[in-house]
Amino acid sequence: MIEVQAVVEVTGGDVVALSGRMSREEFDRALVAIAGYGSDDDVEFGPAQLRALLDEEVIIMAGGLQVRDTETGVRVGPGCCAGLESWRDWARLLDGEVPWLGHSPSPGVEFAAGVVRVRPDEERSDDLACEIADLAGHLERVRQDLTGFLDLVRRWTPHGLGEVLAARFDEDFVITAPL
Repeated sequence: MIEVQAVVEVTGGDVVALSGRMSREEFDRALVAIAGYGSDDDVEFGPAQLRALLDEEVIIMAGGLQVRDTETGVRVGPGCCAGLESWRDWARLLDGEVPWLGHSPSPGVEFAAGVVRVRPDEERSDDLACEIADLAGHLERVRQDLTGFLDLVRRWTPHGLGEVLAARFDEDFVITAPL
């Protein structure tokens, strides 16, 4: 079975899937990672860090879309420089176009008989691929998961900043607009 999820990189190189089904611990880890992304400060997470995040021209985060085949174990992680802010670019695959999916490694994409094949590394064409048959349906589920994440942001973001942070995430990651 193919899973497509919006993920954010957290400490230790792990990823956490963003959705309305996150545990409080997963949510907290994700929020700390998002607020601390690109910051050289060793500032403890708190209202100042959240306000600094809101002051950013555009919020970006380490992460993006991850594709995983639960049967074969093949996982295509988000590439560097193709973060969650560009998750909607995956819809270009529906028109036969290949969007920028990042580098280090660069995912490989090919089209065949009603599926999109995505490989972890375009340099290794002999690797197994994830075959996505219903990309539009998967992207809609990602949008629904991100909408659920916004609900958690509203409820669980500390210091009374939930509503404003959810609005910024929706604006910068274009979450609730129809695909």
